[in-house]
Formats: sequence, C-alpha cells, structure tokens
Amino acid sequence: MICSPFVTRSTAPLKPLATLVTMFLCLTNILIAIRVNHAGVDENSSIFTKEEFAISQRQLRHTIDEHSNLSNTIQTPPFTPQESFGACALVLNQNHRLTEWIAYHYFALPLRTLVIAYDPKSTQRATDLLHRWKDVIDIIEWEEDDYLPANWTEVVKRQNPSDKPIERLIHEHRQVYFMQQCTLTLAAKNVSRVIHHDVDEYLRINTDIVKGYDTTRPGHISYFLNHQNTSKIRWLPNASCWLFVRLYFIPWNTATAERDRQNRDDSSWIRSFPLETLNYRYRKTRAQQTGKGIIHLSHLPTTVLANRENIFEKWMSVHNPLGRPLCQGPWPVATSPLLLNHYLGSYEAYKFAAQWDPRFRNDSEWERRLGRGKGEPVADESMTNWVDAFVKWQSEDVARVLLSDAGWRQNEP
Repeated sequence: MICSPFVTRSTAPLKPLATLVTMFLCLTNILIAIRVNHAGVDENSSIFTKEEFAISQRQLRHTIDEHSNLSNTIQTPPFTPQESFGACALVLNQNHRLTEWIAYHYFALPLRTLVIAYDPKSTQRATDLLHRWKDVIDIIEWEEDDYLPANWTEVVKRQNPSDKPIERLIHEHRQVYFMQQCTLTLAAKNVSRVIHHDVDEYLRINTDIVKGYDTTRPGHISYFLNHQNTSKIRWLPNASCWLFVRLYFIPWNTATAERDRQNRDDSSWIRSFPLETLNYRYRKTRAQQTGKGIIHLSHLPTTVLANRENIFEKWMSVHNPLGRPLCQGPWPVATSPLLLNHYLGSYEAYKFAAQWDPRFRNDSEWERRLGRGKGEPVADESMTNWVDAFVKWQSEDVARVLLSDAGWRQNEP
C-alpha cells in the first residue's frame, strides 16, 4: 500500500480531512506490521484486541472532529435560539433514530435547543453524535438524577395506585416529570416554542391544505407560524398550546418501495442511508387519535410555570401537555395545518428495542403495532423532499458527516 497522502487518481491533492484519514490508516498499517514482525504471528490472525480496535476508532473520530472544522461550516437558519424551537426527548437506546430526527428538525423548525434525558435502562449515550451539533444547537444531557429527586419511585407508588404494571406506571410518571422540568428549563432560556414528541415522530406542514408553501426553506415551520397573522387565512388560534394528530407510517409493500427508491433521483450516497423518512412511504389511512403538542412559551400565563416547588404535582400530560383550555386541537387531518409523521421502523429495530422496553414484548405485539389504525396503507411522500433540501443547504460534504450514522444498521450493538 502506498501511504503518501498525495498519491491519488488525479494530480490534485486530497482534501485536508481525507489526508488526515489516509495518514491515520497508514500509521495503523505500520503499527500492525511492526506488531506482526515483532510477535512473529501470521498476518491473517487477530492483531488488535476488541478494546484496542475500539480505541483506534475513537482516535480516528477524534482526529476527524478536531481537524475537519465541521462546526464552522454548518449553515445556521435565520432564527436565533430564542426565536426558534426547543425540544424535550426522553430516549432509551435510540441513537439510530436521533441523527435523522435532529437533522430534520434542525432544518425544518429550526431546532436550536435540545434537552436529552436517558432512561435508566439505557446502555447507549448519544454524546458522540450530539457533539457534531454543539456549536449550532444548545444541547443538555440529563441522567435521572438531574431532574428527579432521590427515591421518587416510592412516592409514585404511594400516590398513584393503579392496575398497571408498576414498571409501566413508573415510566409514564418519569416521562411527565421530565416534560415538566424540561419545559421550565427551556422557559428559563427564553425559547419561543417547545415540542414534546418522541424521536420516531416528525413535525411537518400539511401541504395538502397549506398549498404552495415552500417546505425546502430552512426554518420553514417557524416562518409559517410567524407569518400566519399576516396571511389571508389564519390557520391556528391564539393559544398557549396546539395539539396535532399523528399519521402512522409502517413497513409495507417492500418490493415496490425498494423499486421506487432505486428509481428516485436522490444522490446514490443518500440512497445508501437507511433514513426512515425516505424509506417508509406508506401510512395508515386513519390518523392516530392521540396527538402531541407544541407549547408556545411566550404565550403562557406566568402562573402556569411559576412557583412549582413540588415536582410530584402532575400538571402536564404526554398527549395534552397543558390540558384545556390552554391546549387547542387536535384538528382532523383535513383541517390541521401541521401534522406528525409517526414511524414504526423496521422489525429488526423493534427486536433491538424489545431488550429493554417492556412494551415491545414479542412478535404478537409487533403484529399489533403493524396493524394499528384503520384502513389500507396509502403512499405518502409529503415530507421526503427535506433530504435534498438539507443537502443543498449544508453542502454534500457537511451533510454526509451530519447524517453519517443515521438509521438502523444490522450491526447495532
């Protein structure tokens, strides 16, 4: 192998990042050769231990991160963090979804503040993938101790008798208490709006009724909400909270979907990324009846957020964050200006999640989720244009890095 970083198929020198990667790989080969020669082992035998290989991967990631200046090249939307959206996400081993979810909402909302909390059963941390966004998104990572007091589960058991399994009951309370503390944190940062939905759900404009709106513009959802007062049609009432229904996307007609995917004009490198928003284009006809919400923090009465010293006072809920009359909606799909795309994902990802999430019990539960909702699946490509727009906005090189580990891979740990 020729290790000079200047030997390429053309006479032009490699880009600095490619040069660094090449040099790193060459040095690795040299070290392997030294170890082989010194140890007198066969070249086909295992040279590095699993731990050493993991260290080498981390070193490469660190080298790329330190020298690529990615943070200086990520394009920022024309909204300050305070004018933009914040998000609260409680996750359980969902790194394979976070990359795509963050990229989309950074582009569409835009998302500029994010609080991530890890379920205590999590074996993954998202710190590495979050790091690439550090200069354009204000990101806070919480463990359970960061937003809940000691022995809180005992309080839940005493205060909330229920027929539900205790593990499920604790999960539901944890989710609500996280929503509460996260909302208070974002309010203290003067963030304009906050979304409370999961990382398999994507907020979008309903282009079937908001016709002709440019959804390829970075921050187009904020543009829409900011300018609805000046438009001829007022889509949403003045309210502290809006609820929107979810459209349920499932794996369906995979042969046709694969053929359609291959025939699309997407760049070949994008096709190779297992993005849920591109690869799952069939949804159930009927929307899910339970919605998720946007809280408009600047419209909230001060009394709603102030003087809440008792963390076990449940004043929010998952599907109606502030309750009525503060929350308006959800509206039927035919009249709702915003919707949520909810992605079931692949069977393999479901089985991966089943190791920790008691809701994903067995294949019967998978079949139930696959059949959730009424009506035959219908094709829906209403938000698939975001990827091309994101690549064009960020440049291909930057988009490749930002989306590099998006989607489910068969080799997930």
